[in-house]
Amino acid sequence: MKLSKLLIFCFLSVLFSVYGQAQDVSIKGKVIDESGLPIPGVIILIKGTTKGASSDFDGNFEIKAASNGTLVFSYLGYTSVQEPINGRTNINVKLRAETQSLQEVIVNVGYGTQKKKNLTNAVSTVKSDVFENRPILSVAQAIQGNAAGVNVVQTSGKPGASFDVRIRGLSSINSENSPLYVVDGIQTKDISGINTEDIVDLSILKDATATAIYGVNGSSGVVVITTKKGKSNKNDFQFSSYLGLSKAVSNVDVLNLTDYKTLINEINPSYLTTANDAKYAGINTNWQDEILRTGIDQNYNFSYAGGTDKVKFYGALGYQVVEGIINPSKYNRFSGKINMNATLTSWLKADVSMNVIQSDGSYISDNNSVGQGGAVMSALVTPSFLPIWGSQLNIRETNTDGSYKDGYKDGQYAENPYQSGWENPVSLLSRKNTTAVNRYLSSVSFDVNILSNLVWKPMVSFDLTRSNNVQFVDPYSNVWGRNGDDNPDSDKGRGSNTVDNNNNWNFENTLNYTLKFDDSELNVLGGMSMQKNNYTKEANSGTGFSVDQTSYDINAAENKSFESRENEVRSLSYFGRATYNIKNKYILNGVFRESGASQLASNHKWGFFPAVSAAWIVSNENFLKDVSTISELKLRGGWGKTGNLSGLPAYSSFDLNYTNPLTNATTLDQIGNPDLKWETTTDINLGVDLGLFENRIRFVADLYKKNTKDLLQIIYFPGFTEPYYYNAGEIDNKGLELGLNTRNFTGDFKWNSSFNISFNDNKVVKLGLLKKLPFQNLTSVGESVILLTEGSALGSFYGYKVDKVDSTTGTLLYKDINGDGKVTTDDRTNIGNPNPKYTFGFSNDFSYKGFSLDALITGSQGGDVFNASRMDLTLMNNYNNQSTEVINRWTTPGQITDVPKANDSNALHVSDRFVEDGSYIRLKAVTLGYQFKLEKLKLNSIKVYVTGQNLYTITNYKGFDPEVGAFNNATGIGQGIDLGTYPQVKTFVFGLKANF
Repeated sequence: MKLSKLLIFCFLSVLFSVYGQAQDVSIKGKVIDESGLPIPGVIILIKGTTKGASSDFDGNFEIKAASNGTLVFSYLGYTSVQEPINGRTNINVKLRAETQSLQEVIVNVGYGTQKKKNLTNAVSTVKSDVFENRPILSVAQAIQGNAAGVNVVQTSGKPGASFDVRIRGLSSINSENSPLYVVDGIQTKDISGINTEDIVDLSILKDATATAIYGVNGSSGVVVITTKKGKSNKNDFQFSSYLGLSKAVSNVDVLNLTDYKTLINEINPSYLTTANDAKYAGINTNWQDEILRTGIDQNYNFSYAGGTDKVKFYGALGYQVVEGIINPSKYNRFSGKINMNATLTSWLKADVSMNVIQSDGSYISDNNSVGQGGAVMSALVTPSFLPIWGSQLNIRETNTDGSYKDGYKDGQYAENPYQSGWENPVSLLSRKNTTAVNRYLSSVSFDVNILSNLVWKPMVSFDLTRSNNVQFVDPYSNVWGRNGDDNPDSDKGRGSNTVDNNNNWNFENTLNYTLKFDDSELNVLGGMSMQKNNYTKEANSGTGFSVDQTSYDINAAENKSFESRENEVRSLSYFGRATYNIKNKYILNGVFRESGASQLASNHKWGFFPAVSAAWIVSNENFLKDVSTISELKLRGGWGKTGNLSGLPAYSSFDLNYTNPLTNATTLDQIGNPDLKWETTTDINLGVDLGLFENRIRFVADLYKKNTKDLLQIIYFPGFTEPYYYNAGEIDNKGLELGLNTRNFTGDFKWNSSFNISFNDNKVVKLGLLKKLPFQNLTSVGESVILLTEGSALGSFYGYKVDKVDSTTGTLLYKDINGDGKVTTDDRTNIGNPNPKYTFGFSNDFSYKGFSLDALITGSQGGDVFNASRMDLTLMNNYNNQSTEVINRWTTPGQITDVPKANDSNALHVSDRFVEDGSYIRLKAVTLGYQFKLEKLKLNSIKVYVTGQNLYTITNYKGFDPEVGAFNNATGIGQGIDLGTYPQVKTFVFGLKANF
């Protein structure tokens, strides 16, 4: 209600402001660019009113205005022009492209902004126009392929799934490698739910000289997000909507029923006897067809931007619903956004930002084997002779009283005859798993001009998130819930409800002082920050429900358990930055942050993180001023240090006990270590910026090296299940980033291109007490697929190297790596590196009059994928269906093949047989649009467009998609493993954007 009143007030204020204008005159004219070519679609407004017009395809316009008024001409990518009328009836205007001058381009950096020409550090900027027509849910999708040094991986295609964002490689083992996000000054590690329609641009701070001022978690990079603001003396209403249809990018071929029966007969003839049972006669279920569907993506957004010289207001509402290609996966999001900027007095300004996000999702279990309830793997390995429902069997077994047995009753899923607990995929998808999230991000700040060049800015911000997860398996339809209905000890349904509350508060004060000399400028920033994160968890679970129970209710459970947790983390920081610009040629920059964190004991609580950098604008030197070819030449360099302790739990320096609220039993919950300290990353960066031919060609290169020490590591003592945290170890990252932007054509036909490529080399230099750290156990073979060792890359795969398939016996043979004449566990070695050698993005946008065409290509080269899905589909050691690859298995002596015989026990190991090249080149998105105006409907402009996403991928990978991450988390160690990953989708989107 308050929002509606405010919108009405702003609208009426502007409406009544037109009263009392001078006598109107009819004005005609033409708008052209620097080349003399007409510019269509230029917005012409009468200053101080909402009355306006726009130029046609020939640049001509006509408008009625007061003879003493002023016309404002504005167009995206061009500098706005204000033209006094002074009684004239014909006015011609030339607009200049903003991209021609880097002098006034503003870039967001830590706690402020800087002119792009004055940057001394590595910062990439992504404007909203590169992603505004794509069906994206996440800020991470907006970055993907558009910024050098940033690797974004979509680990799952399911709606609402998170993305892995890595800036300049992985720098930690157990702490987060995800960047810090700063949304209008609000610091957060979670950008889920942020509506990309509200975003103006993103600044990615990559080196320590840019991120050190944030101290905590700055070692993983910082993404500064700026959202839309109100506009002075202008009312701008926008509506946008699109509809998208999605299909799976590819399928995995599995054996048909005939080939399957031939295989299982070789493995165990009793399996074939079961499959040939009369009850299954004539049944042949295509499980992929049963679970896959056409996905639907709907998006609606409405916004208003306007205001006066004193008060500017932006408000937006957004709604998005995504139905995934596997039922019942679904994600809904409602977002509300308000930005208000007010000039209260000549010395006081206020800024208010409010975000409300409500989302709910229905999720399925993917990235898991069938034994762990993975629905995707179940669709691949479930035998096709099995039906969905028990009632579909030809013969339904009965009890002595004539009633149907479990698995044969109406409304019950058919049981797997080989192992009833391995549900068919439709049964797995019937499990309920929903999460509702309510989130509020807000900030209030003031700019107090103590002096003309001294500004005090106090700011308070908060990020409040409440997540409610409910899971339920009913006690009747499937085995997991029923667990043997005739068994008195069965669970008879199981469910849980977990409510997590994360409340983050941040209070900051900064002082900004600027001093200008004749040919120099000094800017000094100082500040302090107090942050608090409070976390609470209330969870309950239950089993034993009545047979008609269809939703979770803890009060209906026979057996109940409860869990209650709460912790709090606090930090206090002091920070500063000084920038000295000498003659617009030499720029010196120094920053520091000193932070104290409550997780650490008093002897290691504080960390000091400094950074220094400098730039030389060579193009401003006298010897280059007359070289018209070079628009800009700048050399940059810097050194800095950042800190990370995100992997540390609260109160980590103390031993803690946990008391169960139901039983009052007390157990050891945490082993403390008073000697824990910060992980620290030292960063060196060298860069060059080059602009040619009035900046029509812009080239950026950065060379860097990052070294992280005192890595947070975990060890388990004998007899204890609780982890012990300690500091030890070292990781190196070094790399090269290149970026090229060109304006190929600037006339009536425009063509702009952007290319970036990033190289990164990662290495574990030292480890701690344990020199070998295994990760990610694969249950199908009982072995870990990752082993961290000194000298290897973080996340490297570990196992046997295949020699050959013995042509005489069909047995898979491995290489004797250590040369002792036999193959043992000591012959396991590094078999793959999931870290890509380089990633790249290439975009082109074309426009001609009202038409536009945009295309984005992304790629990754050199990163390996461990195809654990393929492993489960080729082991041939049980009754599971297998991929068509096993048709080439060894069957007769003398046969030459690389697929071993069926039921080969020697094949049940992690080996390079399942390591594949995950390189790919993808046509990520193509958008064709047309913009026009409808004067009768009083629309300034309307754009219709069609977008294709994930249209075509060139790859040798044999799975659904090379972008995988079954075990990915905030640390990123488990990257590049495919274990039943939810397929990526190909999407076609039809949308429109209207401005009125």
